[in-house]
Amino acid sequence: LLDAGGADGVYVDCTFGRGGHARALLGCLSREGRLLAFDVDPSAIAEASRLSKQDPRLVAVHRPFSDLPQVPLPGGVATASGILADLGVSSPQLDQKQRGFSVLEDGPLDLRMNPRVGISA
Repeated sequence: LLDAGGADGVYVDCTFGRGGHARALLGCLSREGRLLAFDVDPSAIAEASRLSKQDPRLVAVHRPFSDLPQVPLPGGVATASGILADLGVSSPQLDQKQRGFSVLEDGPLDLRMNPRVGISA
């Protein structure tokens, strides 16, 4: 991914999740590099916000990645150097029965990435 724009580029993580990919990307970026991290899951954005306080190269965005065209990229650049999308559910969504994704434990059937938006299943 970093071959496209190098360590100084602006990258997008479409699905922050628990931040594994974001942390790996930040570890490869220079001080000038930037990472925009999207997620709709409130707990994922809370973690992204904590990380962004430790590392200002990260910008957390609590919006779906489909909103990327409407979100200004850091540094005023016109296009991202690279985009990462690890699509699917994250481990905590499966592990927390109240989220409604688990097939191993009884819990409410919810199936929403953002439990504050829309109606449950």
